[in-house]
Amino acid sequence: MICLMKTNKFFSLKRFGRLLSADLRLNSKRYLYTIIGGAIGIYLFLLFGFLTDQHDTVDTGNYLIMFNFSIFALGAYIGSVFPSFSEKKTTANYLLIPASHFEKLLSQFLLYYVAGAIVFIFLFWIDAHLVRLSLSNLESVRKGTWVIEPLNYLRFFPYTNQTLLIARTVLLIMIYFSIGGFLFATRLFFRRFALVKSIISGVILFLLTSVFLVLFSHLFFPERTKGFNVAPIEYAGLWGVSNYLLLVGSLFAIILIFFLPLAYFKLKEKQV
Repeated sequence: MICLMKTNKFFSLKRFGRLLSADLRLNSKRYLYTIIGGAIGIYLFLLFGFLTDQHDTVDTGNYLIMFNFSIFALGAYIGSVFPSFSEKKTTANYLLIPASHFEKLLSQFLLYYVAGAIVFIFLFWIDAHLVRLSLSNLESVRKGTWVIEPLNYLRFFPYTNQTLLIARTVLLIMIYFSIGGFLFATRLFFRRFALVKSIISGVILFLLTSVFLVLFSHLFFPERTKGFNVAPIEYAGLWGVSNYLLLVGSLFAIILIFFLPLAYFKLKEKQV
């Protein structure tokens, strides 16, 4: 019975459902406007991006470049998590909601991190097909001098080796998720201009990591390292992935594992 009470205090499915329902009711317009704005923004970005060069074929490489640039919008959305913490009054009201810290963190994680990623991938796919349809009446497209291929996410991973495909896919997803996890967690450390401060913190962390890598490269590979170039000996490691990619993936995994629990304890520290 005592164990059940402690579990219920930490997480209750019924209480968590009410928290999600209340959040969706109160912020439904905000989420709707965000989706509409994101859809319009991605559409215009793809449209003008394609129109800048009407001679080369728009293929998977073009879509991947556009996707990587568009994903900054997803990062901005994830970085705007816990909007109530922007002001003292709304912060106090949010902290007084009858739900555990874990439930509050999980609800924001699902609404901004998980749902945000799913909606972004769907919107990008829809907009890519809409742009292709919008440009289908151009003379250059009708004559076949300018080819716009349909978007296919599977072509983002052109590896014939199944094991290598899975490993590289996991690494790529981990990099995206780790950056999102960092923006999600650092939001709790700032009140005003939280997104800007989170981005600045991320840049500083990236620069510090790069400096350490350069220093270690000078220490262990002095004959191969010149200036700020990192020059380790590269070889195929686990699952056929290069040791350098495994190192990068490990660093981003540490970010994801470290900052998400940190966000929970930071939320627990906040008082009304």
